[in-house]
Amino acid sequence: MPELPEVETMVRGLRPVLAGRVLRAAKVSDPFLLQDVTAEEFERRVRGATVQGVARRGKWVVFTLAGQRGIIVIQPRMTGGFWLVAPDRPDHVRLTFELDGSDQRVWFCDNRRLGRIAWYPDEEAAERAFGRSHGPDALEIGLDDLATRLKRTRRGIKPALMDQKILAGIGNIYADEVLFRAGLHPERPAHRLTIAEVRRIHAAIPEILNEAIAAEGSTFDRNYRTVLGEEGGFLGQNAVYSRKGLPCTVCGEAIVKTRIAGLIGRPTYFCPKCQRKPTRKRRKT
Repeated sequence: MPELPEVETMVRGLRPVLAGRVLRAAKVSDPFLLQDVTAEEFERRVRGATVQGVARRGKWVVFTLAGQRGIIVIQPRMTGGFWLVAPDRPDHVRLTFELDGSDQRVWFCDNRRLGRIAWYPDEEAAERAFGRSHGPDALEIGLDDLATRLKRTRRGIKPALMDQKILAGIGNIYADEVLFRAGLHPERPAHRLTIAEVRRIHAAIPEILNEAIAAEGSTFDRNYRTVLGEEGGFLGQNAVYSRKGLPCTVCGEAIVKTRIAGLIGRPTYFCPKCQRKPTRKRRKT
């Protein structure tokens, strides 16, 4: 957490407030989160800049500054998020933007200090950074590209979908939901999927992610809130994640919680009837 829907929700909340506005000041409260830039340099480069655009790349929030003032990239990672209202835990504030002509502020908070804050001189430098750690965006990847990327890995389909170098934006919650929608067991080897099965995954990805965006993401602990401090609503309508023992919304079978290879410490939820694990045929002797 947060995954693509949560980051997209952040961006949609920040864009009306920041786009076209001048950043009177930027205050770095925790230099530990900075990448390849000092707090003094970051604050100097941002001070007085106009925010030209607010966008998302995978799980990254991207602020483009007008007049070739550079690009700010913030990775919320597991526990980071933005606030437009005074945060309930001021001690978790790591970065504050002050807007010109008002007392309005934008806070970036991160209770476990796992997020990262970077400044790049131009779009090309930011794209290089993105390309080093991310594949295509999960909402933009084409069917053929997805099929090719999955064919290259012998891992189970769930850890493959969560690999940001294969496609960017999907984490634990939405991988479970996508695979339920596609009717595939999470341990099914990615390289053995048929094109029909990949097509089902490719169709399920935007369906699930856009439903989650419409619900403003998923909140199951204190780590994620919208920019106004509200909880996301997707876990009130999801099909399998965190529903151990509850009946499947399709067949009525009890949802199973398990752990699978390649996802240490992360639970997996699926329906054993709708997502049957294929049995390998024994060779005749």
